[in-house]
Amino acid sequence: MSYAGHWHWDYRDGRVAAVAAAIVYSMWTLEVLLPGGAAVQGALAAPDSVFGRFLDSAHRTGSILVVLAAVLGLTLGARRTGFWLTVSWWSMAVFGAASFIASLLPGRCAVSTDVACASEALAEGVGGATVAQPVIATVTILAALIGAVSLALDRRRAADPAWTWVAVVAALQALAAVAVLVLAVRLSGGDGSPGVALGFLERAHLVTVALWLLTTGVLPGPWKRSGTRRPAPAAR
Repeated sequence: MSYAGHWHWDYRDGRVAAVAAAIVYSMWTLEVLLPGGAAVQGALAAPDSVFGRFLDSAHRTGSILVVLAAVLGLTLGARRTGFWLTVSWWSMAVFGAASFIASLLPGRCAVSTDVACASEALAEGVGGATVAQPVIATVTILAALIGAVSLALDRRRAADPAWTWVAVVAALQALAAVAVLVLAVRLSGGDGSPGVALGFLERAHLVTVALWLLTTGVLPGPWKRSGTRRPAPAAR
């Protein structure tokens, strides 16, 4: 956001928002710094803890940053926006909006994208758990995956040398997403415990989401203001 007589948004604000969101979605790693955070269950075993509430608020902030990045990408990003890049921006917007909605719903799940926790909490009849939680969590996972895959396709179509890295990120996210969804199905019957802590698969998925957001913010291609400029008027 720059100032030239009045405040106005710039595409660079979108890049900063995407990178900041990637950092926010990596904040679960702070649990290892907390007392007992390195235990088997981790600090997130207690979603009602101070750290659990902090992570919930952080994800709510991160979701707003994601929506902001997507909106600026659609409006102030590359002028010549192809089909796949448009799909990527809209998928990012859906991911951010769904994550924000999920973070507002009551329940014991500290991470808005934790569909496994949402599924088991619903099956166990945990207070505040609703059918909407696993549905919205699933939407966030699928939207993020579509966003990563479509970004890779756009970068390949644009002959961007970085498309191979984006493809690797998309592939890793696909593997993590499938694993998390399979886990959610297995836990949808409940196992007698009131919800599950953030496990290895959910952590791995958050890593791939953070990498996707970071890649989106760092790559210049989706933001480059291509196109011809009007020549400056000749001096008289």
